[in-house]
Amino acid sequence: MTWMFRLRAAAALLTGALAGAAALAQSAPNAPSAPAAPPATAARTPSRGEAQALQLFNMLDADGDGRISRAEAQVAIRIKPSLAELFERTDTNHDGYLTQDEIRAEAARQRAERQARRQREATAAGTMSRP
Repeated sequence: MTWMFRLRAAAALLTGALAGAAALAQSAPNAPSAPAAPPATAARTPSRGEAQALQLFNMLDADGDGRISRAEAQVAIRIKPSLAELFERTDTNHDGYLTQDEIRAEAARQRAERQARRQREATAAGTMSRP
């Protein structure tokens, strides 16, 4: 693999892991994050989106410690600098690592923002269509 291909792949993986976390957020409750504990396996079969998000998370977690460190994400951040802000916002305990719980919480926050925006737009559209 070429150096540029690896950088692009890492950027896509980080973006996908954060964006695809919505599937994780929908399927698992928010729980306190355990710093170095790998996630427990669920008794059920994960959905396709959840499985893809878990795969992306595991690919970024180069050392297999159950977290994505700032160093592991740095390659993607170099390609897409806006990911640095997303990393900081998602790292709610500011320990320099992203856990699956933190990613779930960020995905839930983004989903709530989208739902609120859609509700405002629907309300505005309903108001405008009345005679």
